[in-house]
Amino acid sequence: MKKTLGLLTSALLVFSSCNNKTDKQQNQQEKMRTLKIVRSFDVEPEKVFGAFTNPDDMIVWWTPDTKFDIDLRVGGQYSITRKEGETTYVMSGKYLEVEQPRKLKYTCAMLDFSPIIDTLSVEIQPDGKGGSRLTFIQEGEGINEELKQLPEGTISEREKGWNLGFDLMAQSWKKMEN
Repeated sequence: MKKTLGLLTSALLVFSSCNNKTDKQQNQQEKMRTLKIVRSFDVEPEKVFGAFTNPDDMIVWWTPDTKFDIDLRVGGQYSITRKEGETTYVMSGKYLEVEQPRKLKYTCAMLDFSPIIDTLSVEIQPDGKGGSRLTFIQEGEGINEELKQLPEGTISEREKGWNLGFDLMAQSWKKMEN
């Protein structure tokens, strides 16, 4: 009886570990979803880069009372604080890559609302006509979960938000031309 119980226990442990391996393998094989937005602007790459890194340029897609604290270097931290009514919103993160004016990669979180930290990548290329082509990618657990729950053919709230910001940038630059 003890031998049978021992074999049964061993079999259960092996079965259990096999299931865990299978679950882990399935999780690793499940592809993380990312948000990718490609936009063109009629301004040079330096101007687009500044809209992500220079408070005077960033204000076009934030409110005038937004506070920026930016340490623009690899390993540097940033925080963007905005108050709306009684609620204070703080977006913060750390710069992972900084290659002015072509590439920026940084973490992004709103820790007062969620422990999830996503990574944002910005690549800016000259378009050969005096303008720029922006490739924006958001990846991580937060955007993955949002996109997984999204019905086919629907645009996510984050994509809408980022595109609104990019539209505000373009409108601001157009006003400067006139």
